[in-house]
Amino acid sequence: MSDRPPTPAGATWDLHQGDIGRKAHSSVRTSNTASVDPDPDDFLQAREDRGSPSPTEYLSGVEAGTEVFTGRARLDTTAYSVDVR
Repeated sequence: MSDRPPTPAGATWDLHQGDIGRKAHSSVRTSNTASVDPDPDDFLQAREDRGSPSPTEYLSGVEAGTEVFTGRARLDTTAYSVDVR
């Protein structure tokens, strides 16, 4: 397992896991950005490098948004799409 911070899309991310009626994994970028075009496989690989998800788990959805811990946040978009194969 890796103890280095994950770097999907060339940025550092904090990884979180919670229960919202099902297991949920969140990746929170540690710095602001004006744009991002991440590859979902990079996020899954970062999870696998840390022993999660298990081989019996699978991707059931993808969401994007803001996680405001301090200050303000804003998300502007004209389109949002995910291609999972």
